Amino acid sequence: MISIDKALLRQLLLIERPWEVRDYRLDVRKRRCDVWIGQEPERGWFGRPKAAPVGEVAVWQHLALGPLRFHLHVTLPPGFESRGIGWMGEPGMPFTRALAARVFALFGEGVPLQSVCTLLDLSLQDVWRYRYALDTGRAGGGDSESPARPAEPAAPLAEPAPASTAVPDVTDPVWLRLLDGDLSLDIKVLSLKLMLTKLRSQLDLIHDEEVRLLKLKELHRYFVKNERVLTHELDQLRLG
Repeated sequence: MISIDKALLRQLLLIERPWEVRDYRLDVRKRRCDVWIGQEPERGWFGRPKAAPVGEVAVWQHLALGPLRFHLHVTLPPGFESRGIGWMGEPGMPFTRALAARVFALFGEGVPLQSVCTLLDLSLQDVWRYRYALDTGRAGGGDSESPARPAEPAAPLAEPAPASTAVPDVTDPVWLRLLDGDLSLDIKVLSLKLMLTKLRSQLDLIHDEEVRLLKLKELHRYFVKNERVLTHELDQLRLG
């Protein structure tokens, strides 16, 4: 059996005191490492550890190291707020904030769910859960301010439209007006009607600005891909 020094594992995962790696289980065949993490116990007289209150155990998938996937089992003290810690996640979410930020960035690029699973070696069920949480306003766009590892160079969230396109730039305020319902269009394409209805109902639930921007980019990407059949709608859109 391959053994890993716990102190080294804590450094690789960028876990700082008072947190410590208590145990781990490595399955090389499945390319999976489960790591149990908790706070270092307080010590009393003669260095004896004090009994700590029993906390809730949260499980999040974390960023992979090479081909090895990490699943963190974190014992949280009662009332503990994990906000701002990249190797922890939001309650009920499948990913740590650092991994969620990677998934969110791919969504911003328009990468389909199945491709996200393939690129990051994630289960479709977990990616779908995170996407559903975004769409229903229960999750934000990851935690870019506290990454567990140095952030990779950010790619643009939307491909620039060709110079000859009739589609307004993604930064044009007209997109927000269209999503908010301030701008009404005479729509002939059924798929656009359905998409606008879905996005507007989602925006009623979403308050995170990054996620709202993600929805705006989805709408812009739809127009770029379907420009040929949206000439009637684009003529109105350009007039604002």
